[in-house]
Amino acid sequence: MRLKNSIAIFIIGLALFSACKKTKTITTPSVNPAEQSLKDNDSLVHYLETHYLNNDGNIWTITGAERPLYDDVITQEITRKDVAYKLYYLSQAEGVTIAPTRSDSILVKYSGFLLDSTKFDSRVLTWIDLTAVIQGWKYGFVHFKGGHKIINADESLSYENQGKGFFFIPSGLAYGEASLGGIPANNPLIFKVELNDVNPADHDGDGVLSNLEDLDHDGEVSNDDTDGDLIANYVDSDDDGDSILTKNEDVNGNGSVLDDDTDGDGIPNYLDNDDDGDGKLTIKEDANNDGDLTNDDSDGDGIPDYLDSDS
Repeated sequence: MRLKNSIAIFIIGLALFSACKKTKTITTPSVNPAEQSLKDNDSLVHYLETHYLNNDGNIWTITGAERPLYDDVITQEITRKDVAYKLYYLSQAEGVTIAPTRSDSILVKYSGFLLDSTKFDSRVLTWIDLTAVIQGWKYGFVHFKGGHKIINADESLSYENQGKGFFFIPSGLAYGEASLGGIPANNPLIFKVELNDVNPADHDGDGVLSNLEDLDHDGEVSNDDTDGDLIANYVDSDDDGDSILTKNEDVNGNGSVLDDDTDGDGIPNYLDNDDDGDGKLTIKEDANNDGDLTNDDSDGDGIPDYLDSDS
């Protein structure tokens, strides 16, 4: 069976992609995630063994000696919440510029399909925030790069040499038990994708790229919260909760907060709630209680108390 258009194109929501509208979600009785993962993998392997990539760039059912997709896909093993999954992706073109991280924004063209070839969504040149998509996209797009931008005579944009390929995603890395739009519960998904452009994101505008706010280096920025305020660093304008905005902790004035470490403890000021290492929390060094730490200089040496270990 060829991947083809269904009669209707369903616009899926629930933050599949930031551009999509919300749509009603129906949940089904719980299934065992590990068992469902195995079931999904069997379905995906069967699909990959019985379909091939045609010269027209679409997927068709094998009827003769065509080369099965399974011979060309790359398998990525992913563990989430103690459940093992297998994500399969097929690269038609890697792309030529930069690859995104799982916290960047990307300009994509895509079409989404069920295993029976039903198309449930399709977009052209849409900016997507990778922090707000299904896990299959987060893990899949890092294997591709963007293309070269072309400004046409009519001032429209197009791209060449962009990354192109397919994702084959188990339901546990997609919508799981949720029945969403045209997607049934516990359903593996296929996406035909093009990665046109990549924008390294700084979600909170603090001068630190979001991908650099992944302090535990696990590829996920949503679980890094230095000050424990339940706001992840990548969307927190004051990462260490010391009342000095992250963007204002560039003490040496070189345009980066990454190398400012007043007390030399190996923790940059923007992540250090005691910048000068004097044992007194930075937030407590507002001597005149005006809410501004920068104008408190108890010993008159020109160094604000919160940066002065001998204030």
